[in-house]
Amino acid sequence: MYENIIAIPYRNRDKHLEYFINNTVPLIQEHLPNSKVVVIEQTEGKLFNRGAVLNVAFKEYENKTKYFFTHDVDINLTVECIKHYYTKEVNETDVLGIYTSASNTLGGIIKIRESTIHKINGFPNDIWGWGAEDKALQNRSEYYQITKQTNLTNNKEHPKYLLRFNDVDDREPKNHSINYNKHYVQFGTLNNEHKLEVIMSSGLNNLKYTIVERRMVHDIVEIIKVDI
Repeated sequence: MYENIIAIPYRNRDKHLEYFINNTVPLIQEHLPNSKVVVIEQTEGKLFNRGAVLNVAFKEYENKTKYFFTHDVDINLTVECIKHYYTKEVNETDVLGIYTSASNTLGGIIKIRESTIHKINGFPNDIWGWGAEDKALQNRSEYYQITKQTNLTNNKEHPKYLLRFNDVDDREPKNHSINYNKHYVQFGTLNNEHKLEVIMSSGLNNLKYTIVERRMVHDIVEIIKVDI
């Protein structure tokens, strides 16, 4: 049983992953004991699906950890950040937004109980490309009255706590308007019954994936390559 699973959605960010393993993982080992970094790598051939990729980590480590972190590979931590934010206790009615958007969505780095992410059915599996999976997770959390505790936001620099690489411009905008409309606009107009139908229509309860490869690349870092 782990204390923390740090789940990283990943594809084609080799330099970022190498830097993370060489610089951030040793800090995690020293200051966040009993943690494992799980990199979920999506195969080529489809648009990237951050939500479904993270769902794979939630399924593979169901009942095997107390907490999940969602963690982008281009964000690296300082010791101060780990001690001040990563070690915070989070109860089952809260989600800790460590480094998120200023618009209150749940992207970037969050910490959530294993039981809570399964209660809200994880992310939708059908957000392909540059989508709104962070907003969808916020919607699900709010439906189940999970309160977000906001800390660092991505509209400011936080050199005391984080080092972030310049974002790689590889976001596929093809479905952006569809995803935005569904999760930012339509969901809020639904009654509770219909909201629950949407939540249960796609998520951890019907996630499908195939593990292509699974390997340890460091004492605490596992890469799981998946086809979704």
